[in-house]
Amino acid sequence: MDIASVAAITTHPISFLSLALALTAIAGVVSLGVAVYAWRRRSTPGAVALAVLSLASGWWSLGYLVELVAEDLSTKLLVANLEWAGVLVAPVAWFIFASNYSGRDRYTSIPSIIAASLLPMVAFVAVWTNSAHHLMWSTVTIDPASRGYITILQTEWGPLYWVMLGYGYLLWLAGSAILVRTAFDMPTIYRLQAGTLVVGALMPVFGNFATTLLELEGASFDMTPASFTFAGLACAVALSRYDLLESRPVPRWMARDRVVQTMNDAMLVTDTKWRVTDLNEAAETLFDTPAAELKGQRVGSLVPEFSPFQGDCSPVTFSLDSTQRYFELLTNEFTDAQGRTIGHAVILRDVTDRRHNLQQLEVMNRVLRHNLRTEANLLEGYTDLVFDDLEDGDLDSARSHANVVRTHATSLVNISEKARKLGELRDSNNAGGSIRSTPVTVQIRSAADTITADYPAATVRFESPPSGDVVCSSTLEFVVTELLENAVEHTLSDEPVVTVSATVEDETLELHVVDDGPGIDPSELAAIEANEETPLQHGSGLGLWLVTWGADQLHGEVSFDQRDEGGTDAVLRIPIHRRRLDDR
Repeated sequence: MDIASVAAITTHPISFLSLALALTAIAGVVSLGVAVYAWRRRSTPGAVALAVLSLASGWWSLGYLVELVAEDLSTKLLVANLEWAGVLVAPVAWFIFASNYSGRDRYTSIPSIIAASLLPMVAFVAVWTNSAHHLMWSTVTIDPASRGYITILQTEWGPLYWVMLGYGYLLWLAGSAILVRTAFDMPTIYRLQAGTLVVGALMPVFGNFATTLLELEGASFDMTPASFTFAGLACAVALSRYDLLESRPVPRWMARDRVVQTMNDAMLVTDTKWRVTDLNEAAETLFDTPAAELKGQRVGSLVPEFSPFQGDCSPVTFSLDSTQRYFELLTNEFTDAQGRTIGHAVILRDVTDRRHNLQQLEVMNRVLRHNLRTEANLLEGYTDLVFDDLEDGDLDSARSHANVVRTHATSLVNISEKARKLGELRDSNNAGGSIRSTPVTVQIRSAADTITADYPAATVRFESPPSGDVVCSSTLEFVVTELLENAVEHTLSDEPVVTVSATVEDETLELHVVDDGPGIDPSELAAIEANEETPLQHGSGLGLWLVTWGADQLHGEVSFDQRDEGGTDAVLRIPIHRRRLDDR
């Protein structure tokens, strides 16, 4: 970019040229120092681009010094051609650094960098092959300056040079605009950090622009390399005073975008007609459909329970058919500056755990308020009868009442045991991903062994066991144990028989626990089917609720069917997977 003409060069005072040469030398040293500092922190976002930018500006500045003191034309041309590496790389590096700094990752990918570097690479090839086409310059001569201590190349530029000049300005200004836009919403320290960088980066642009204007009047010393002194000092100030490369701002748009994309709640953005225009990753996972296919669909087609008339921020709780989870749906309106509706945000929040906690609190409240109090009152009353019988000397009656006391004491122990199992179930649920999968067959046999050990008169038959590679969470053993215990305890037979059978189809296990008892009282199932207990609708114990909560934890479902021949067929359907041989 160094154009000279004899008339203009000779008008430069020696003091000006001395200052310009000194600044050019300082620019080279400072730039190389910043490059080394940034390269040592190359793991920090933007550090590599800053190192390349500083190396390019240092190479350009020091190269220009060598070019000035070289005497013959061939040497000057060789050095000038080498300088072009820095001239062409610096604007691209600045743009990449600004993109890195502001978090605009799409501009820092390898394809984007190659695209931004394509034109400079073409220009660099044109520099070294200029004699064949003269696209970069047409003629070059030497003019003396500073009383002949230095000489300057006088160049008549070709069309490709002007294209590269405009492209370079565009990259410098685009990078500066990105930094200004990023700093606009940032705290003061980042505004100062970005402002310092922008001022420093624009100095070479001003220097080059001034040189270009002076060239209209005649020859001029190229002030661009000297201007890098201010760019290097600005980087040094940003590094030392404002922690550049030590702390990087997170732009507001990026923070909000990342929060929305990574939030657990599924979010749909719609237009005024409730058609999906955007969604986050959680929504894509919830509906198990690619985002491209979900866009354009109406919310009502995705969530049948949705109504556009429910009003903003009025939650609706429902269960999607594709999941065993419960969701709370909230909507919020988007308005423009004039307050007109332009769309809505629909948020689906998983409230399954909260719903289960409320259910468990309701059930435990009933157990404490009703079952335990009733059993305690009966214990107290029958214990008084035992003492009365002993005072009257009626040992047979005392023995009979003592047996009743034992029965109700056992009932209290059973309630306590159920409460302990509920605690274990909650603990295993909170364990999340740490739960290990166990073969289904092993879990069913273990549950059967537990029941036959507790109830020696009972017989548990295990028919059609699945293959050993069928596995699921160890919660299955807990659920099967409860089903078997419920079947054995509520039978009228002294020697109860319970049959367990299992089939696997489409990665779903269907387990039947069949007994020959009197069947479950419909009033016991009413609360289970309604998913809540009320003062008028509640169960008598904890067993069926434990089975239901265990099935929910297994992401399955359980139903209780009355058999025509008598007894109950408890059907559990849960998803399973198959363990590979090398996983064992």
